[in-house]
Amino acid sequence: MTYPTGHARLRLLTPPSGAPDQTPDIELAHALIAGEPRAAEIAWDRYAPLVHRIVSRALGPDAEVEDVTQEIFYRLFNRVRSLRKPEALRSFVVSFALRIVKWELRRRRARRWLTLSETGEVPDDQLLFVTADTRYALRRLYRLLDLLTTRDRLVLVLRHVEGMTLEEIGDALGISLATVKRSLRHASARLSALVDSDMALRKPGVKVGRRPRK
Repeated sequence: MTYPTGHARLRLLTPPSGAPDQTPDIELAHALIAGEPRAAEIAWDRYAPLVHRIVSRALGPDAEVEDVTQEIFYRLFNRVRSLRKPEALRSFVVSFALRIVKWELRRRRARRWLTLSETGEVPDDQLLFVTADTRYALRRLYRLLDLLTTRDRLVLVLRHVEGMTLEEIGDALGISLATVKRSLRHASARLSALVDSDMALRKPGVKVGRRPRK
């Protein structure tokens, strides 16, 4: 099987008419490595929503999120043979996605791009999950996140938005547990100070993530 290398569009979600594929991750990983037919499609259906969510929450909900998600899978399918532990396919996908996200964040910072959009505004159709009263605060929050280092930002997002454990974050980013804890403390303190100095974000009612797992 030849994995896709162009930019043909893949659908983001499995059609509701079909039941989700139940192939165990280890079998799917071996199928991907062997280049078996439909393996890439199954992997996309299973993990695209997860990757899309991570990209959106790490970079900010802008028009490029879907493009970055597509690019991650194009590269992943061409590098899947480097997977050493087929039973850890999900971790491989997340780690691979985060490498691309880190590169994208650094590219944007180097070019002084805002992480929400080229204009610095969040498109209204990406903010259906918040009320009009909190949209401005959300814009401000992402602008403050852009002031953090790439690692601190990702640790903060993975912990407080994705709800990942400290161990999962360490595995995904390839850093030690001690480094995760240190980065999380630094990022939390830095963001808290920034929020305290921003009147728009001191108002109650802005939800920025789910409760992290212990």
